[in-house]
Amino acid sequence: MLSSTGFFKKTLVSIAPSIITISLAILASALLLLLTGQDPVEAFQTLFWGAFGSTHRIAETLVKATPLMIMALGTSIAFKSQLWNIGGDGQFTLGAIFAMTVALNFSALPNMLLLPLSFVAAFLGGALWGGLAGVFRAKFNANEVITTLMLNYVAVHLLSWVVRGPLIDPKGHGFPQTPLLDEALKLPILLSGTRLHLGIIIGVLIILAGYLFWRSTLGFRIRLMGEGHHVARYSGIEISPTIVLIMVISAGLAGVAGWTEVFGIHYRLMDDITAGYGSLAIVVALLGNLNPLGIGISSFFFAALIVGGSTMQRMVGVPFSLVSVIQGLVIIFVISRVIYTQWRDRRDGSINPGVSNKSTGRSY
Repeated sequence: MLSSTGFFKKTLVSIAPSIITISLAILASALLLLLTGQDPVEAFQTLFWGAFGSTHRIAETLVKATPLMIMALGTSIAFKSQLWNIGGDGQFTLGAIFAMTVALNFSALPNMLLLPLSFVAAFLGGALWGGLAGVFRAKFNANEVITTLMLNYVAVHLLSWVVRGPLIDPKGHGFPQTPLLDEALKLPILLSGTRLHLGIIIGVLIILAGYLFWRSTLGFRIRLMGEGHHVARYSGIEISPTIVLIMVISAGLAGVAGWTEVFGIHYRLMDDITAGYGSLAIVVALLGNLNPLGIGISSFFFAALIVGGSTMQRMVGVPFSLVSVIQGLVIIFVISRVIYTQWRDRRDGSINPGVSNKSTGRSY
């Protein structure tokens, strides 16, 4: 058992790469602004003010961070086991579809039962989508990058059919959307006059649960998978069932993120509800060094970029595309960090390239 001081030091070491990467991305972006004749100090001051300049702005930043932290934590679980789940958007969508289907078709149930039931349905919806990819990988050795990516497109078309067919709002004049949720099913607003809802508390609790998860038996098995599937096999772990279980948990959390977005923000299903959270969650997870606290920090950082970027464009004239530039720089620095770490480990002889290939997630 780690002492409180030891735990703090270990956590600080694990999130230090995230803080360094963010700092480097901001510095590089500032240099680009200087080269284009913009004032980086004014630009970043405005961005910061746009994200944190008032109670309402802080609340909006937290709203954006909520689905990111939940999805990114799920992504980290898969990535730590050398399973590359990039199907967050599809799993998010299936979770939202399942949750809304339950809410609209079982409206006779008491609301105090229906809301948690919709939460479970969201997890199961995402889990189903990720579980399919897990089964394909475990049974047929199908590359999960391809299967999860393809399932994203299937989910998009499934959502399009749902909001135009079985769940279309009969009073919506033909618009592709479902009826609004009952007021009692909407996630409670935490701060009057803002959109900040209960989902942020759920997200923080999930982050905290992530710490406990990595100290559990299953968490240990996943860490062994990350060392190489051959290592896990020699340790007595059944690889195929574990692959499916990991994908189910990872994707189930993406489904929960869909639940928070629909039941906390939109209150109905419509086309393109994911807003690209799936791909951004991958960056958040990598920036957070696959660490729960690091993921919490990086999700808050990216949410601030999104919320503050609009204000920066409106007030200073710096294009919102600067946000995309910062995101791209973060990806470059994260990849550079991974490449350097692998090079250092190979140089020191701690990786046997003939046994494990962590860059591809395959073990031989």
